[in-house]
Amino acid sequence: MSEETLEPPLPPIDARTEAVAERLFGLKWALRKDSTEIIHEEWQTAPEWIHDGYLRQAIEVLATADQAQPARAAESDYKERMRVEYRELTARAGRLRDMLQRFMDEYANLLRRRARIEHVNLEKQDSATE
Repeated sequence: MSEETLEPPLPPIDARTEAVAERLFGLKWALRKDSTEIIHEEWQTAPEWIHDGYLRQAIEVLATADQAQPARAAESDYKERMRVEYRELTARAGRLRDMLQRFMDEYANLLRRRARIEHVNLEKQDSATE
């Protein structure tokens, strides 16, 4: 986790997720009608925090799309239902984790601001806790 944002690390990113993230990034320039080459170049030179944000969005979009796929009739046995239930559970858990992470990040930022105002060094250890 990053010290500043406390963001959870991204899972391994596959080519599909990377392509969706770049497409989402490209929607920003859709009204300007930029060429795909320009959008690709902008994506390649974008800062890491922009990549992370679009990759997180792509992961959510793909999870939702995967859930929307109807189960094939031949694979509608209990094993397929279990797989679907597992995917739904992991998607929900990921969204919950992200929500909790945002709340913790906001709380940590508030504590940092309060510590700055009250001149408290957050890095210094109390002798009672050592």
